Amino acid sequence: MNTIFMVYKEVLEKRLIRKREELQRIEDMIDGGGLATAVDKRKFIELKAIVNELENCIDIAESMLKLEDGKV
Repeated sequence: MNTIFMVYKEVLEKRLIRKREELQRIEDMIDGGGLATAVDKRKFIELKAIVNELENCIDIAESMLKLEDGKV
């Protein structure tokens, strides 16, 4: 069962890295004085929410792993 949780956590971590990179590109554009449209700002807010949710899911996966290992 641990393998499933480990794979799940790894997938979430990879997705989190991609979303953080995407968020950073938009943040750089906004902070750099580039023309940020309403769509860009909405995407920025959505990405921040996605990053937070992925971090929460990774925490849950880690807790599930510890529970399976009997470390809780």
